[in-house]
Amino acid sequence: MKSGHRQGSGRDMRKQITRYIVVLAALITAMATEAVAQNNEPAVLNYRQADIKAVTEDISLLTGRSFIIDPRVSGKVTIISREPVERAAVLETFLSTLKVHGLAVLPTPGGAYKIVPEDQAAVEGQILSRRDKPTDQMVTEVIKLRHLDVTQASNMLKTLVGKSGRVLPYRPSNVLILVDFAPNVERLKAVLAEVDKSRDVVRMISLSNTSPSEMAEILEQLKSASGAENAMYSGFSAVPVDASDTLMLKGDQKVIDELMPVIEQLDARRKSKGDLRVVKLNHTSGETLLPVLQEVSQSLAQSKGENAGGGRAGKTSISLHPSTNSLVINADPEMQKALGDVIRQLDVPRDQIMVEGIIVEVSDTTAKELGLQYFLSGSQTSGVPFVTTNYSNSTPNILASAGALLAADELGEDSDALAALQSNAIDSILGINGFAGGLAGKSSNGTTFGFILNALDEDITSNILSTPSVITIDNEEARILGGQEIPITTGETLSSNNSNPFRTVNREDIGVKLTVRPQINGENGILAHIQQEVSSVAGTISSQSTDLITNKREVETTVMLQDGEIMVLGGLIQQDESVSISGVPLLKDIPVLGEAFKSRAKSREQRNLMIFLRMTIIRDKDQLRRVTNKKYDFFRNDPLMEDAYGGIGLDGVMNKVIGATPAKPEGE
Repeated sequence: MKSGHRQGSGRDMRKQITRYIVVLAALITAMATEAVAQNNEPAVLNYRQADIKAVTEDISLLTGRSFIIDPRVSGKVTIISREPVERAAVLETFLSTLKVHGLAVLPTPGGAYKIVPEDQAAVEGQILSRRDKPTDQMVTEVIKLRHLDVTQASNMLKTLVGKSGRVLPYRPSNVLILVDFAPNVERLKAVLAEVDKSRDVVRMISLSNTSPSEMAEILEQLKSASGAENAMYSGFSAVPVDASDTLMLKGDQKVIDELMPVIEQLDARRKSKGDLRVVKLNHTSGETLLPVLQEVSQSLAQSKGENAGGGRAGKTSISLHPSTNSLVINADPEMQKALGDVIRQLDVPRDQIMVEGIIVEVSDTTAKELGLQYFLSGSQTSGVPFVTTNYSNSTPNILASAGALLAADELGEDSDALAALQSNAIDSILGINGFAGGLAGKSSNGTTFGFILNALDEDITSNILSTPSVITIDNEEARILGGQEIPITTGETLSSNNSNPFRTVNREDIGVKLTVRPQINGENGILAHIQQEVSSVAGTISSQSTDLITNKREVETTVMLQDGEIMVLGGLIQQDESVSISGVPLLKDIPVLGEAFKSRAKSREQRNLMIFLRMTIIRDKDQLRRVTNKKYDFFRNDPLMEDAYGGIGLDGVMNKVIGATPAKPEGE
């Protein structure tokens, strides 16, 4: 057992010694390689028909670099140096030797170099950065051309690259991709730097007879027709400056020189032919613009001493085609230009304005009435006089009721007079407001008597909130009405025998009415003329009349406010109080007992009215969509909408009727 244990220990010891020897050898080799690499003494490179792999091994020892040799690399190389070569130049000498033999060296991410055939290097070449120093390595560089067309540059450089190099154009970005040995790439870049320079010039041309916008459009059409075949047109542009009748040209000098005769001929031909143009208006109504242009043309003609009967300006005619909102202008070129300038400045999109009104009205009305009416009449033989009290603020009218009662005994049932008295009595009773009670009768000796007691205690409180809103274009009047049309009698005519009365009636708007004309000025200010009206029907003048009493509260003013600002337009605080006491003289002043000979009526009305206004400028479609969606969401979330329209809600109604809901702003 002991002998076996000693044998096992011997084998382990030999293995450990072997490992130590291998590690030591590796360290010695590494130290030797590092020492050689750090040695700055020149080295002699003399190889005659030496195997390339053996030469690579020596270069690795001299430079301390690692090389990876592609399996396709083989052959012999010859390097002859009469003088020792500096260690720093050993690697460059080796790279140049490989290049002569159709080989290339590519750096790897790990720091080693890979030796491959040149045709493979064009595919695997690294992208050269700005801080890389050019060597005989195969590299790839991407160059952005600023002025030269990439296809034209590619055709030019293809004759300058080596047999293994590549020139690849990428038209969408006007980018050129170069693949070649680093020194050759640098030479190609130097060539590009010389030719990729701007040759553009800028020239201002004053036009006498043609609109700069029209001339620019013609030149753009020429560019589109020639640009695909002539690269010089790719950088050409024409910018119209209508305010000064100037056309700015930017592009190649040769292109501009070619276009100048074309521009001059077009401008001169327009002068010789005169002008008949059709101008399509995009933002302004032709009906409003036509009188302005006619007045301007007449004024320009007069300023030149021309009248309507002579001169070309006198032949100016401007017509409107309403169906297309277009103007047909026949005038000489100078007049045409002047009118065109006016149209361009007036036919511009106008901002919109949302006007929101808030009308708050609170009222409180109280009324109290207390009165006693009575009558007494003796019989025909008693000689007792007729006695009665009757007050205008008490209902029903006791005389109307008593007249109908007494006449029933004296007149026949078919009497017209009885019918009239009974009708008056009924109307009086129907006019009772509050409590009324009484007693009437006739004694056995024919004395007629009766009394009526009426009492009223009334308290009415009302709160009214109206929020009219409307959107209009800048400086255009808008009107919104929420209410009714009611008939108002304006006259009545009788026939010759005082029968068949004829009435004339007008229908008037009653409700909440808002009329506004806003005008946007500088710094988001709004000047607005506003007419705000709140009206309602108070009732008839009397129970016997059909004529109506209307309540009307109106504000008409011109104000200045800022975009989005809330302003109070005006208000009304009204308080009316009245006390009416009617009675029998002297008797009504008797303490306690006098209450039986008087009628009291007291009323008090208090009304508070305030009108607020806000205006918001809407400048683009996104702002319009936000305003629309805010109003739409408010109405959609109203509890009344939950059960309306069969429970489908506002979204369901919109989709059912027009197939869409309001669009959301972009980005939301």
